[in-house]
Amino acid sequence: MPMNSTIGAGLLLFTIGAGGVIATGAATSAIPALLGIVLMGLGVAIERTANPRRFEWLAAFVGFLGILDPAANLVRIISQTGLYINAAVFANLVMAGTCVLYLLVWGWEQSTGTRLRIK
Repeated sequence: MPMNSTIGAGLLLFTIGAGGVIATGAATSAIPALLGIVLMGLGVAIERTANPRRFEWLAAFVGFLGILDPAANLVRIISQTGLYINAAVFANLVMAGTCVLYLLVWGWEQSTGTRLRIK
């Protein structure tokens, strides 16, 4: 079954979060997984509604929050310990990068009027 880019980004974030929890055991590693679950739910809503625009914009807002949260965490971590790449910094960078990529795809979809389908 093909899926839209919102579901794809949600699955990727869920995988990153679940892997982080398994690797580190830290509860905060589940933040990408929770964000992924929200995006997957919005992706299903985009597929099943007759007017998906409101859910598309809500998903973009969630993706934007997925950039702001890691950015704030990175500023806090770097100010405390300096530029030292540990598991938390890496997870924040990957989460932010995934959300940036999702927003780029979302912007392309909005400008062209087409939806990317992932098979």
